Amino acid sequence: MVTTQDAKLFHCPALTALKAVSGKWKTRILWLLRDRPHHFNELKRTLPGVSAKVLTEQLRQLQDDGIIQRQEETRDGVLHMVCSYSDYGRTLIPVLDALGQWGLCHSDRSHSVR
Repeated sequence: MVTTQDAKLFHCPALTALKAVSGKWKTRILWLLRDRPHHFNELKRTLPGVSAKVLTEQLRQLQDDGIIQRQEETRDGVLHMVCSYSDYGRTLIPVLDALGQWGLCHSDRSHSVR
């Protein structure tokens, strides 16, 4: 039988955060959106190798988690989907910055160890 104390040991807040941004493209999408909103086609062009279907799925998941918002914008009679951070999602930027910094340090370290 699992006790309340045991359940607390299995809960890992870092895992909760990582699940929100896990996926091949989510961190790349979020990295791009940190500077400014992007149109769907702009994200597609900037992320070579991602299909429209997968990009749509990843954006929907980020939207469902409240991290980004997607808004329709009409320009010259053409409908565009614009993606940007939500206010809640912007709280994730310092976390991504810290992960990026760690990645840079780890990359330097792993190259010197090999």
